[in-house]
Amino acid sequence: MPLKIGIYNQHMRTLGGGEKRTLVMAEHLSRANEVFLLVDAMPERAYLEQYFDVDLSRVQVVMLQEPRRGTWTCAGAHVLHNQRVRYAHVRQIRALDLDVFINNSHGSQLRCPARHGIYMCMFPVVLPLRSGRMHRLPSSARALVSHLGNRVLHRELDAFTSYEVVTANSGFTSHWIEKLWGRTAEIVYSVCDAIGSSPHKEKIILNVGRFDAPDSNGHHKRQEALLATFLKMRELHQEGWQLHFVGGLRREDPSAVAYAETLLATAQGAPVHLHFNAPLDQLRDLYRRASLYWHATGYGDSPDTSPHTQEHFGITTVEAMSAGTVPVVINSGGQQETVQSGINGFLWDDLEGLAASTRRLIADPALRTQMAERAMESSLRFSRAAFNAKVDNILERLQDS
Repeated sequence: MPLKIGIYNQHMRTLGGGEKRTLVMAEHLSRANEVFLLVDAMPERAYLEQYFDVDLSRVQVVMLQEPRRGTWTCAGAHVLHNQRVRYAHVRQIRALDLDVFINNSHGSQLRCPARHGIYMCMFPVVLPLRSGRMHRLPSSARALVSHLGNRVLHRELDAFTSYEVVTANSGFTSHWIEKLWGRTAEIVYSVCDAIGSSPHKEKIILNVGRFDAPDSNGHHKRQEALLATFLKMRELHQEGWQLHFVGGLRREDPSAVAYAETLLATAQGAPVHLHFNAPLDQLRDLYRRASLYWHATGYGDSPDTSPHTQEHFGITTVEAMSAGTVPVVINSGGQQETVQSGINGFLWDDLEGLAASTRRLIADPALRTQMAERAMESSLRFSRAAFNAKVDNILERLQDS
């Protein structure tokens, strides 16, 4: 019997891995069910279909309305507004009379508004009031914000427990869900496409990730650290090696644009190319042509004390591996679950290690070829088919419960 399923994501404009997972899931489930995509804003449907290679023709998009912002000026005004937004969204979603509600919105504190609920957690978010911004407030406001923070924390935990099933996008995330929320989460790895390799690899090092300002969301991709490392490796420039950055850039965000412009200015005169909002065909072409893949999310922060800044899974790393592009990535977070250092790529602890592993692979084409083949093989367990099978299994269990 077909189900009425709602998939909730309030970050569609970021065009990240969580959004890809949302749309792949919507496409798959809409083949046999009535699926509603629940968003507050969304790029053009045709653009999303092209960008993520999905068919949304059977998916109904519901634009959730938000209440008007109040005129409060107190320190906790944003907390109060977010609470009103949640209440408004719950009312609108309940009106759809869903059988299953899938919350795939990063950091959401929304209680389950349907008969059955699945909370797909990308990481158990540390609330903004606890993320180091307290020092920016005047001392007279800190006590009030702390009080509101404790109240919101309890509400978030309450919302989290309203779902029958909680999933984690990696073992790293699952560990922190257990540690922070005291709940066991089922691992459902994010969707990674099999790109396919080219027989003619080029002297290209690739990095894929959003271009956000360093202090924007605590999950910065650290392109500037990779750029600085490559600029120092002048012998690679002379040998014809290039560094390519690809990722989404929200041009309506002044801080993100300023960061992108800084990267462009720093890279001027070097064999470095930045591709902002590149179409899917161009991204896949670069995956296939590239020989090495670099990744640095979480660099400079401790995974023990700042786990939210790490790469919680790393979709782009796996996609690069599926294209036979050897990963040389930071030794933290979900990267440790996808890359076996010395077997299908290398993990590094500092930028010197990144440079050393890169030079080793460049100097040894046979090793590079061997690791590329192993990388392609190990990427298969993160396919769309594997992801869809896990989602189907969870839904079947919910129907039987």
